[in-house]
Amino acid sequence: MTAHPFVLDKLERVPLSEQAVQSLLGYIERSRLAPGAALPGEGRLAETLGVSRPVVREALRTLKGMGVVDIANGKSPIIRRDLDATAMSIYFARALQVLDNSTEDLMAVRAALEGQSAALAAARRQPAQIERMTALVTRMQGCLRDPATYAALDTELHVEIARASGNPLLWQMIGSIRASLESLSRQGMERRKTRKSLQQVQDGHAELVARICEGDVAGAAASMQAHMAAALHALLREPQA
Repeated sequence: MTAHPFVLDKLERVPLSEQAVQSLLGYIERSRLAPGAALPGEGRLAETLGVSRPVVREALRTLKGMGVVDIANGKSPIIRRDLDATAMSIYFARALQVLDNSTEDLMAVRAALEGQSAALAAARRQPAQIERMTALVTRMQGCLRDPATYAALDTELHVEIARASGNPLLWQMIGSIRASLESLSRQGMERRKTRKSLQQVQDGHAELVARICEGDVAGAAASMQAHMAAALHALLREPQA
């Protein structure tokens, strides 16, 4: 009989503040606390959790940083009414720096999210949103030789499409990678040196917005997928001379 080595994972000492965060998140989820609802005060939380007030304060600061609660001096913590994608934004920015194949992986995530975003936008877009998207495409046409400005407008367009989808979670998820989107867009434009290649990018955006404005659900999704594929190709190939 083969003897197996006796190996166990080391036990980790989880700080009390982290345990308090998990306990509070569980309570918020189980209780289905609505935005604007108040958590118990610091003293009661400390007593219920069996920890000191400083531990509770640290846990609440963490929850605030996560965008879960708002904290005002002398008042109980309040469940936030809006969504804060800061934590996801930081994660995606860091992921692009340290993970292997991060560009390909991020573009794959984008293709899945933004294909759905474009389809929903085509089905649900409102007149004011059509006007904003059309205006952005018009402004982009005049910035083909300015990668930074074009990338900023490009990113704004993609976020506007997500907003037009009518799905707030989808909008928040795409918005959370806004900085990464702008960085990749700028890199892609900097790699394109000819007027023709730059115009191809612009034509892709114009077609995408046209499909959305026309209410062409399948066409909008297909146009977005083609746009994502072209963008990834530009990022992975050698820069043009």
